[in-house]
Amino acid sequence: MNTQNCSDIAISNLIVIGLSHKTAPVETRELLCLPESQVKAFYDRLSDAGICESVYVSTCNRVEVYMVAHDRESAVETIKKLMEFYTRLSHESFMSSVYTFYGYDAARHLFSVTSSLDSMVIGENEITGQVKESYRRACEYKSTGVILNKLFHRAFAAAKRVKAETEISKNPLSMASIAVDKSKEIFPDLSARSALLIGAGEMGELILKYLVKEQLQKIIIANRTIENAQRICREINYEALIIPLVKVDKALSEVDIVISSVTAPHHIINERDTRELMFERNNKPLVIIDIAVPRNVEPSVKDIDGVYLYNVDSLREIAERNKKQREIELEKAKNIVEEEISSFELWFDEYTLAPTIAALKNSFESIRHNELKKFRNKKMKHFSDEDFALVVELTEAIMNKTLHNPIINLKKMKGCSDEKGVQENVKFLEDIFNKC
Repeated sequence: MNTQNCSDIAISNLIVIGLSHKTAPVETRELLCLPESQVKAFYDRLSDAGICESVYVSTCNRVEVYMVAHDRESAVETIKKLMEFYTRLSHESFMSSVYTFYGYDAARHLFSVTSSLDSMVIGENEITGQVKESYRRACEYKSTGVILNKLFHRAFAAAKRVKAETEISKNPLSMASIAVDKSKEIFPDLSARSALLIGAGEMGELILKYLVKEQLQKIIIANRTIENAQRICREINYEALIIPLVKVDKALSEVDIVISSVTAPHHIINERDTRELMFERNNKPLVIIDIAVPRNVEPSVKDIDGVYLYNVDSLREIAERNKKQREIELEKAKNIVEEEISSFELWFDEYTLAPTIAALKNSFESIRHNELKKFRNKKMKHFSDEDFALVVELTEAIMNKTLHNPIINLKKMKGCSDEKGVQENVKFLEDIFNKC
């Protein structure tokens, strides 16, 4: 996929459109979580629609698209139509959940997301890695360009500073720790219980660590690849019972707690089989915590007697308590984000002014070169090479001094709020010097 030229873009043409745990329930968010097999086609559609650069970000709590486009209204309309296509829902049914930010507001949103300031669990460590993975895939599909590359790297720098310079991530909660804590509401003493962990990815590994700390009687791990499950056990020196994902049903009868975080195109646990299971268990309590998006567990399972089903949105109350405890550190983190926004703003102004400044310098340099050539052939024939070199040096110094203030003022003008007026003035200068 080839990105288009965005060197003449305005900051207002930087866009993010999406929905998150703050605006939409999990049943809406999961409809926009694209399987890996569809991501390239998604990027191709954006490119075909004239969008210069794009990054699709999907986590358990949000789905967002960051874009750079000359026609921002058309770009936003393209995303809305794709949302309708993928969700099979009407525009009216979900658009109230969708937010759109432009320019530095879009940049600020990304920096906050990547630094975990916009997370359900403030200070959690997983989000930075998830955004990095989304960006890596966008690079792999060649959908990024100079602007989004710089934007995302500045976002990663902001996240690194927030973690290093504040205590917002000190003793952090995470979706993994909250999931384990939630199970304690039903089973206060986990050491007398057993658990089934579905999924052995990054989240699964975190969940396993928290479960092991609780000294459960038995932990079963179900995963597509046995090797991944074995790896996460080795890394924390724990011996779990490992089974293939297809044998989940049998394992359900042996445990008190199920925590699921695997990526799957369909429900792994359904209502019919669970009803049969609970009958066999004599309705002995079963806690199921589904933190996957799309969800691994059929929602109607919650209606079965003896089953306590929770999804990512069910964990919000614990996350809110965590947020209140971190308010002071949150303000420090927001200040860091603003500093990084200023850094990105300086870079963007210089980047977008580069062609104009080059046109100015090239125009003056062309005049200087031509005049020196004329004088060297006529009025300065008698000059030695050493003397003429001094003249060349002098004229170059005069040119640089002459251009210094106009270039400085041009950069200052670029930073003013009247973006349309600035663009017109810059275009005027470009036209003058390009035609010289």
